[in-house]
Amino acid sequence: MEIRVLWCVGGVVMVCSMVTLFTTPTTAYVTAFPEEPDIDGIRVFSGPCVYMCVLYYSGDGGWAIAEFLASLVPYPTVSSLLLAIIHAWEPKPQDNYWDHVKDNVAQVCGDFINQQNLQQVAVYKQDLLGLLRSYERADITSDGTYPDKNTVADSITTSVIANRYLTEAALLPSSMTVDFADIASVHTLILKDVAESYTITGGEVSRWWVDLNRELDHYITYAVWLEAETITWRDTKIQCLMDIDHGGYDEYVITDEVRVYTESCKQLHVSEGEEGPCTSFCDLYQFQVNRDDVTWLRHNLGVAREQWGRLKLQADAMAKLASKYYNPFTRDQ
Repeated sequence: MEIRVLWCVGGVVMVCSMVTLFTTPTTAYVTAFPEEPDIDGIRVFSGPCVYMCVLYYSGDGGWAIAEFLASLVPYPTVSSLLLAIIHAWEPKPQDNYWDHVKDNVAQVCGDFINQQNLQQVAVYKQDLLGLLRSYERADITSDGTYPDKNTVADSITTSVIANRYLTEAALLPSSMTVDFADIASVHTLILKDVAESYTITGGEVSRWWVDLNRELDHYITYAVWLEAETITWRDTKIQCLMDIDHGGYDEYVITDEVRVYTESCKQLHVSEGEEGPCTSFCDLYQFQVNRDDVTWLRHNLGVAREQWGRLKLQADAMAKLASKYYNPFTRDQ
């Protein structure tokens, strides 16, 4: 928060207005996975899922995958989760899923959105959809007419890394948070599945664990930086102008560029070191904005980051045991 003291004179009497905080209301984006029943007539899950499906305005792909990794939702298989994500990501004429992602991001970033990258990511995700469909259909062993999981997972990893600059943007990176969490979580899900698929029980450990361990390290490091960067950046968009002892009054004026919001508080002038009703006006506003933003980050990124951290403990251990083969069954390096 930037604080500016304008000028001073002397004073008496006070008028103080309340700061009204808000979160931009958005309409929930609801998508039911095909042919799946309601539970008691209610779909109550936040994120793409198989048995209960409510994709709120954000999409929540990263959140849902994190819950899957934590075994907190009733997905029977990775394949069923992928089918739900594919269904959620597919363009629908009646509603634009990615517009809802933008609406969600606007709660923290307002109009400070990397529109170019957001549009490019929407296009890229359609390409990624094709690879996810291929992976969902692939088996551990190829029948000669269709690639195996090992081959498709390699294509997905190459693609995600090559396009990482879109979600890990240099310009307004906070506005890419939801897409970063979505794609990083999908990539993590694929790497974990392929690592487990090609690890022989009681035998050789697939080298995919090394790749998973490396990518988790990258995603966790970036997520920690992004959370801190978002709060720091958000604070720079709040200004507090203080007009001290002007005609006997002190006036504090908050301007929030993200929320396009202005609020003021006026009090009888107080001497230095004394506190009046408006003394904490700016600090309280910033505290509440930070609290809201931390809650948003927790849901859209923090939950996923925590599960990546837990998974990395397993990946660390397995990577130390990994052979030089990605597919020990065929000895493919």
